[in-house]
Amino acid sequence: MKKIENELKVSVIIEKSDDGFWVTVEDLPGCYSFGKTILEALENTREAIAEHITGLKGNGEKVTEFFSGDYAFKLKFDLQTLFAYYRIFNKTALAEYTGINASLLRQYAKGLAFASEKQREKIEYALHRIGKELTQVCL
Repeated sequence: MKKIENELKVSVIIEKSDDGFWVTVEDLPGCYSFGKTILEALENTREAIAEHITGLKGNGEKVTEFFSGDYAFKLKFDLQTLFAYYRIFNKTALAEYTGINASLLRQYAKGLAFASEKQREKIEYALHRIGKELTQVCL
């Protein structure tokens, strides 16, 4: 778990399956949830965390009090899941925006190739920059 911008966040990994999305709670090994949509999976994750904590306490394990308060999630995607869920992204335009070869970005999106740490950082930086820009748009 990390404190980001004065807000406590729990890191979760989101992975697409054939019939929905799995969530792995990085900050609580062995804690997982599932939902047909990402939103449903995240809602189920709060319940899974509560049940997991109860189980740990029942086994006499020490658990941080962080999980008894309010927290937000820090979402981590693999590129294939990201592009499958956020279909709004034009991969060619995003590739141009990031400076990554468009064909290579499409391979990342299909799971045919895997991005290096440097490439993932470029994509993440671009997505965050786009998000910040969009928060300033008025219609």
